[in-house]
Amino acid sequence: MQLYIFGTSVGHRMNKLALTAMALISTGAVWGAGMERWGDSGDWTILIDPEKGSGCLAWKPFENDMTVEIGAAPNQAGGFFAAFNPAWVQIEDGATGMVKFDFGDAKFEGEAIGVFKNGVPGGYAFFDNPAFVTEFGKRQSVTIIGESGAEVELDLSGSAKAIEAVLECQAEQPEPLKN
Repeated sequence: MQLYIFGTSVGHRMNKLALTAMALISTGAVWGAGMERWGDSGDWTILIDPEKGSGCLAWKPFENDMTVEIGAAPNQAGGFFAAFNPAWVQIEDGATGMVKFDFGDAKFEGEAIGVFKNGVPGGYAFFDNPAFVTEFGKRQSVTIIGESGAEVELDLSGSAKAIEAVLECQAEQPEPLKN
């Protein structure tokens, strides 16, 4: 199943982002089955996920049992953002809803897909807009706003180096087969 998201950035025209289901790690384990640890970048753990065409990702635990991932999905020529939290009991597996990423003067929004991984609810987005990763790496925080209006602010300290590490990890991986 593939859905589409539209992202906006002040001074940039609206870009289409694709959204699709992916198996992601959760708070129940530092990484899922088959994932390999590549290294660390500050508080972020850099992992390789063979299910994403040897895609590299940065994983970080946050307060209140929330985990965040951002990484590459080279077998789909894009990347993804995911967040999981056992307190998000209102999320239904496979359900879609609107999510907004507010970086201050750059904003992205679109549909998110609800998933459960190891029993922990979360949401994820596949994107092919490199501006999203650029904003994520250069900002100190982002506010994520769900369809219900609930907001979560994330401290992105160290994210620039984590994104650099993900790109370095990805450069070391074999060329993937495209879906």
